Amino acid sequence: MMEPWMIWTVIVMVSLVGACGNILWKMASNTMGQISIEKLFDIVWDIKTVFTPIVFTALFLMFVGRFASIVPIGYMGATQLVTFITILTLVFTAVLDVFFLKASYPIEVWIGVAIGLLAVYFISRGLS
Repeated sequence: MMEPWMIWTVIVMVSLVGACGNILWKMASNTMGQISIEKLFDIVWDIKTVFTPIVFTALFLMFVGRFASIVPIGYMGATQLVTFITILTLVFTAVLDVFFLKASYPIEVWIGVAIGLLAVYFISRGLS
């Protein structure tokens, strides 16, 4: 049995890795611009885009983040785990977006972040 602090460390790391993938994904989409539906269904463009270093790295980080969630799933319910990772990934993404991409969010977003963190706290109280 893993210690609770180890489970939470894995959850935080999974969320942080996913958030880094989200930031790289945003940086990649900023360089590509708007994508038309025709481009999306162009297999040559798709393959070229997937193997662009920043896109590939972003996808890899998002995959690793979710794949690593296999560790804590054995210690809690799937709903709890997905809730924790989703909320913490959103929190980390918002913070990284502000620091690295100089985004700014209205106060309502930060209130939502706080409510999300409260949800993580209350849901975690139900863990045995």
